[in-house]
Amino acid sequence: MISVVIPLYNKEKAIESTIRSVLAQSYKDFEVVVVNDGSTDKSSEVVLQLVEEDNRVRLLEQKNAGVSAARNKGIFEAKGEFIAFLDGDDLWDKTYLEELDKLIKDFPDAAIYGLGSAPMTRGVRGFDCERKLPKGFRGIVENVWRNYPYYWTGSSSSSKERLLSLNGFDARMTHGEDLDMWWRLLLSGDGVFYNKILAYYVQDSENRAMNRVIPLEKHLPFYMDKYAEARGVDQAFRKFFDEEMARRLFPYLFDKNYKKEAKRLLGKVDWSLQKKSLYWRMRFPRLYQAYMRLKKTAE
Repeated sequence: MISVVIPLYNKEKAIESTIRSVLAQSYKDFEVVVVNDGSTDKSSEVVLQLVEEDNRVRLLEQKNAGVSAARNKGIFEAKGEFIAFLDGDDLWDKTYLEELDKLIKDFPDAAIYGLGSAPMTRGVRGFDCERKLPKGFRGIVENVWRNYPYYWTGSSSSSKERLLSLNGFDARMTHGEDLDMWWRLLLSGDGVFYNKILAYYVQDSENRAMNRVIPLEKHLPFYMDKYAEARGVDQAFRKFFDEEMARRLFPYLFDKNYKKEAKRLLGKVDWSLQKKSLYWRMRFPRLYQAYMRLKKTAE
């Protein structure tokens, strides 16, 4: 059985569609574990109506502790051997779990499983399938840090056993915590990917985390040091990771509260492996910003 774990916080307008996209799956051997992280709207009431309709849906309640804590509670309470994560405002194609089950059977020892995804705005589905892999690619991703597939931020899968062995999601983070989990899984074993769009991340939903300013101490780059060993032994990972951290730190260079700390963290980046354009962007952020404005005006 696959346990679908959905963290929930103030998504009363979106959560029903999300859960119904799971209940409509062609694959039937699953449960839905919704963890309400102290919502202050009517999210719980919406889910309880679905619990009454379908006994595969369970609702767990906790005081607000963040998305990582909510996912960890779902992992711990899950009955399935494998966990499929889904955000409370995103959607799956009806064959998502069917294809995931096939991947698990074909590659039972993989550390993480991913499927293609695309954005959705105002109900219109986009076509943003992973570009680094051939369309329709299915299997273990070789040289994963050079050919990194887009393990969707809210919707990747792994075994319950492996997730618990890595101590689950880092509860210190509220942003980038999912990528942190996926990267730690990839450092522990093979990544499997099916490059077919079967998941949709809704870009205009309510209370979307991407629309909020994140305190740096709650964001993944603040915890770069936890990857010190992996960065030291794997140059390909160091190049990939450092670029990701630099790009995520860029906005903080304009914030007087975080500018000094952002610069300190950027000092950890191995610039010898990065493009010079990225270095100069971080060195002179306002000049780069002005350049981008001029470029946009010229277009």
